[in-house]
Formats: sequence, structure tokens, C-alpha cells
Amino acid sequence: MSNNTEAEMTSSTEQNVSLGFYIAIIVTGLMGNSLVIAVISSKRTKRSIYDLFILNLGITDLSFIIFYMPILIYEGYINIIYKTVYYCRLVQPLLTIFYFLSIFTISSMAIHRCRLITNLYKPKMKKRSGYLWIAAIWLSSLIIVLPLSIVTKSKNGRCNEEWPSLNHRKAYTLALFILQFVIPLQIIAAAYLKIGIYLWRSPVPQSSLSTAKKKRAQRRKRENMLVIKTLALIVILFTICLLPGQIGYLLWEFGDEEDQATMDIIFKFAIILDCLHACVNPIVYGLITEQFRREYIRYLSFCLSCGTEEKNVVRRNDDLESPDRILSSETNRTKPPNCKDVVEMMPDQNEYNT
Repeated sequence: MSNNTEAEMTSSTEQNVSLGFYIAIIVTGLMGNSLVIAVISSKRTKRSIYDLFILNLGITDLSFIIFYMPILIYEGYINIIYKTVYYCRLVQPLLTIFYFLSIFTISSMAIHRCRLITNLYKPKMKKRSGYLWIAAIWLSSLIIVLPLSIVTKSKNGRCNEEWPSLNHRKAYTLALFILQFVIPLQIIAAAYLKIGIYLWRSPVPQSSLSTAKKKRAQRRKRENMLVIKTLALIVILFTICLLPGQIGYLLWEFGDEEDQATMDIIFKFAIILDCLHACVNPIVYGLITEQFRREYIRYLSFCLSCGTEEKNVVRRNDDLESPDRILSSETNRTKPPNCKDVVEMMPDQNEYNT
């Protein structure tokens, strides 16, 4: 067998494996993010600000899978798309927009959680403010990517960036790295540091407090730690999945010809990690939070039973707890409370509210 034949077989095997991997990501991402969107959307009036951020993150990941991955597979395994000016200016920048939407949403989740934990007695943010916050995330993402859309032109069926000078292109690439990676991760780190210092300095519930108040304080602490763990894992996965691509683009702009082999390897793995990131967040929710797991099982049971469990799925909203309890590990009890239990469960005026 010649070396050319072996190379062709290796290339064919690599393409088949990568194609199977992409298809698995599409199926997992579509299912997982659809479940997240369904779980949060079904809460209706009980949705919290944190739920809105999770919903926005799910919509972003689902949009990445629907609008970007089919193009990636088509060009990689079927045929190269002839790119018009509309494609170059509208479709080409989508990947960068999805990057910004993801990291801005994750940063917002950390900021909101920090504000919630360290300012117990401040009034909670209204839903309208949450929607405006998310609208600002989308608007800022589009504005940052606007220069890229303006300078990208179609030439011989390919998209080319025609900057006024090479320095302009390098400056924009560096700005993207700072805005996509450096500043958001610094904000997240500062938020976690502030939360950690606050929880470390928080006094232990006094023995003079009632049993109900002690339980509420302990429950709040468990919920905070669970949310922090969830956010930390999301940030770590985001960093692992998107850092190689950031390094590759920096080498592409500021490296030399000797770095070409390194860039080829980096970009090959970066594309896979970019796609993988679109389906990891629903898995994180399911692994860490028990209530998400319950909701996943209910919706999957509903789908597999062809709707015979519809009443149970629709009725589940009556069993949901307070707004941020979707990230709590505690489950509801079916046993009706007696009068004494009702009195103990009533919050005082300074009760922590998410």
C-alpha cells in the first residue's frame, strides 16, 4: 500500500469521525438547549432574573447550532458555498456575535449573583430591568461586531476583510480578544472573589435564632454554593472551549510563518471545541441541579409517551418553589403542612429574596 493511499484512508477516517462528532453535537445541543428553554419558559410568572440569563444562554447556544453548524458541515463535507456580500456581512460575523452573547451573559450571571448574595436587604431587580439588561447584551454584541461586518467584502465567492491598513486589522483582533476574554474573565473573577470574601466573613447563625430562621439561613447558604458551583463550571468550560481559538487568532495576526503549523493544529481543535461548547451548559445544569434533572425527565417522558403524560408536565408549575429554586437541590414534599409548619415557613420582613 502506497503512502498516498494510506494518507487518503486516514483523511477519510478523520472526516467520518469528525462528521459523526458534529452530528452528535447537533443532536445533543438541540435536545439539551430545547429542554432548558422549555423548562425556563414554562415557569411563566415565576421566572427570576437568573432564569432569564439561563434562558438567554440557551437561546444563544441553540442559535449557534441552528445557524452555524449546518453551514460548517455543508462546506466541510459537501461543497463550498459561493459567498455573496450579504452572506459575508450577515452570516460570516455570526460566530463572533455568539461568542459575545455567551460571555456577556455568563458575566451578567456572575454580577447578578454577586449583587444578590452581598446585598441581602436591597430590593430585588425587577423583571423589566432584566429584559433591558439582556437587550443591552444583544445590542452591545451587534455593535462590537459591526466593524467586522462593514469591512468584509465578497471577492470571487470568498469573504475577505478589507481594512484600511494591516494595523487596523491587528488592533481590531486585539480588541476582540480583550472584550471577549480578558475583561469578562476579570469581571467574573472579581465577582467570585467578592462572593467568597462575603461568605467567609458571614457570621454563623446564632443559637438564639429560632429553628425556622436557622433553617432558612442554612438553606440560603446551600443554594448560593450550588449556584456558585454551577457558574464556576460554566466559566471553566467556556475558557477551555474558547481559549484555543483566541490563541490561534492572536498567532495569526501577530505571529510569523514559523507558527503556521501550530496555528493549523490549534484551529483544527478550536473548531471542535467551539461546537462542543454549544451543548455543554444543559449537561452542567442536569449534572449539578436536581430540579433541572427532574424537569428533563418529565419533558423526555412526555415526548417518549407521545403526550400521554401531558397533564403531569403542565401541572408541574404548581410544584415549583420560589424563583431561584430551579437551581436548588431540595425537592418539594407532597405531604400537606400543618398550621405550625405554615407559621414557621412564613418569611420575616428581611428575608432574603431572589
